[in-house]
Amino acid sequence: MSTYKQKMPIIALAVVIAAALIVVWIVMERLPGNTMRTEEQNTDVTQDKSGAPKIDSLPGAVVKQISKPAAIDYNELAKESIMKDLMTARKKDLGLNNSVDLIVKSDETFTVGGNTVSMEKVIEQAFADKGKVLEKELDESGAQKPGALTTYGVYVVQPKDNIWNVHFRMLKEYYTRKGIRLGETADEPESSGMSSGIGKILKFSEAMVIIYNLKEKKVTADVNIIDPLSKVVIYNMDEIFALLEQIDINHVDRLRFDGSNIWIPVH
Repeated sequence: MSTYKQKMPIIALAVVIAAALIVVWIVMERLPGNTMRTEEQNTDVTQDKSGAPKIDSLPGAVVKQISKPAAIDYNELAKESIMKDLMTARKKDLGLNNSVDLIVKSDETFTVGGNTVSMEKVIEQAFADKGKVLEKELDESGAQKPGALTTYGVYVVQPKDNIWNVHFRMLKEYYTRKGIRLGETADEPESSGMSSGIGKILKFSEAMVIIYNLKEKKVTADVNIIDPLSKVVIYNMDEIFALLEQIDINHVDRLRFDGSNIWIPVH
């Protein structure tokens, strides 16, 4: 009997140790590393014929697919449509109205007539023509980061248009949103024959835009010959607004322009 009583504490200790080991095992199984292993076992990755991976996830799992935006169709603007509403909203955000037809992002495409244009290719070509390389900020998946996208305004050239008036219309809308009205002759030379401040901005803006030939599918260097419905004028809205924000309209006539560069007076 005494021997049995002596064994009781030993048995109790063994039970406690066994229980502790079971608890430790359960905790270890629930650690993040093991959870990932379990998820990997429950997820099968298969390959389709195109080589793109397909993921057959568990029921209830959310799979997010990244797709490029559909082409923005200029032809849809002539009627009430989702595209027209989208362009109206985008132009309103920039304080613009009729000076541009489309507002597109640098990763989008747009269509005019039967011509579909990729903004990425246009920008790359414009950079190449200037001997520059276009740099992109990409995320881990290889897609361009949304915050790194640039906003462009696209104007489809119409009959009797000229590049000067196209730019002037854009400039007037910009200042209108700031509560400043530019006169119809604000772009004309001064009595001395010198260019006005507004005229200098317009001359400089010619070097800031991209003229794209829809029929030939290439950027053209001749900004003075713009054929109706076959060319578009493309503005880098971020770049243009950044420039105009630096200019004090009250001292606009103090601007200096040498044909290539513009100097903005500091007050």
